[in-house]
Amino acid sequence: MRKVYILPNLFTTGNIFCGVYSLSLVLKSVPQYSRAAWFIMLAMLFDFLDGQVARRYRATSDFGVEYDSLADFFSFGIVTTIIAYQLILEHLKGFGVGVAFLYIVFCALRLARFNIQTNKNGKEKKDDFRGLPSPVAAGVLLSFVIFIKAIPLAWEPVIPVLMLVLGGLMVTGITYPTLLTLKLRKKKPFIYLLVIILLLGFLLLFPQIVIFVAFLSYLILGFYDGIRLDIRKKKLTRQGEISEETG
Repeated sequence: MRKVYILPNLFTTGNIFCGVYSLSLVLKSVPQYSRAAWFIMLAMLFDFLDGQVARRYRATSDFGVEYDSLADFFSFGIVTTIIAYQLILEHLKGFGVGVAFLYIVFCALRLARFNIQTNKNGKEKKDDFRGLPSPVAAGVLLSFVIFIKAIPLAWEPVIPVLMLVLGGLMVTGITYPTLLTLKLRKKKPFIYLLVIILLLGFLLLFPQIVIFVAFLSYLILGFYDGIRLDIRKKKLTRQGEISEETG
C-alpha cells in the first residue's frame, strides 16, 4: 500500500471513532442523544473527506472501499439505529425491534450493492448513487433527533415512520445525485448563492433547525432530481431502440 493511501483511511478511522464515541454517549445512564447525533454528523464529514482525498490523490483501492463501507455500516447503520432505538423504538416493543431490524438490513443492502457496483466499474462512481446514500439517511434521521430535542414537542412517534421511509429509499433504484452534482447550478446561481449565505447565517443562530432543514432539502431535491434523471434516461433508451428498429 502506497503512503498516499494512508490519509483517506485515516479519515475513515475518524468516522469509526466518532461512531464509537457517539455510542458511548447514548449508552450512558443518562443518554445524551443530541451530542451523540452531532458526533455522527462529524462522522459524515470524515466520510466525505476520505472519498474526496482518495479521488484527489487517486488513492482508491479495494481495501479502502471495503473499509469505508464497514465504517459507514457501523456509524450510519448500527450506531444510528441504536440512538433511535434508545430514544423511542424500545418503547414500541416488537414493532420497534422490527423497524430497527429493517433499517439496519436496508443499510447493509445499500452498502453491499454499492460495493458490487464499485468493483464492477473498477472505480468509485463519482456522479450519482443508486438509492439514498446511508450517510444522508442517517443525517436526515439524526438531524430530526437534534431538532426535536431542541424544540420539546411530542414528535418522537415520527421516528419509526421516518426510518421506514429512509430505509426504503436506500434500497430503491432511484438515481440519487451526489451533493456536488445536484442540479442547482444551471438555474439562477446568484439566488442560490444568497440562499446558501442566509442558511449559513441562520446556522449560527439556529443550528438545530437549519441542519434538519438542510438534510431534508437535500432529500427532497435529490429525490426530485433523481426521478427526473431516470425518466430522461428511459426516454433516451427508448429513442435509441426506436432508431435501431427503423434503421
